Amino acid sequence: MTEATEKKEVPATASELDLPQWSLVSFDACEAAGLTYNAAVKLMAEKEAAGVYGLCIVTDEAARKVNRR
Repeated sequence: MTEATEKKEVPATASELDLPQWSLVSFDACEAAGLTYNAAVKLMAEKEAAGVYGLCIVTDEAARKVNRR
């Protein structure tokens, strides 16, 4: 089989969104880290319902750079 016709292996994690590298930050703090993006979206909805404002999903690396008050 030639290289052009060989099937390329697709990694088990096909998207960075599936990696546990996402954080949920609010105006006040990093609410959670080490989440998949879907888990962060779910947690964001829970926090919004609980009255936590200023929520944003960022990478764990970016969350570490957030200036904590």
